[in-house]
Amino acid sequence: MKYIITESKLEKTIMNYFDELFDDNNITSFNPMENDDETGEEWENKNVIIFHDEGESADKEYDECFTWFDCDYFDPNDENSKYCPIVSVDDKYIRILDGYFGDSWLKPFKKWFEYHFHLPVNAVS
Repeated sequence: MKYIITESKLEKTIMNYFDELFDDNNITSFNPMENDDETGEEWENKNVIIFHDEGESADKEYDECFTWFDCDYFDPNDENSKYCPIVSVDDKYIRILDGYFGDSWLKPFKKWFEYHFHLPVNAVS
């Protein structure tokens, strides 16, 4: 038996699934530390934000969900600079989302991410 679902209903279903998969109450973020091997200088990279799920227990190691890359992160000659800002979703979640929705989740994820984290996104990888 085949079911017909409208594009807007599919998008709403996918967005609801994101809300279940990624709990806003547990997702926190940080800018990773970078260092210069030559000088030993260390700094916080403001062009990258790693989002992770702290889960219900503060004792466990965090679960990385996705990483946001600003355009300033990429060298102008880098292929990715054409598509930035970019959100890179952790492979564990890509397998889940691809399994349920194929690549139909990519466009709704951009909207969902922008709504929840107030950061622009041009591409999801």
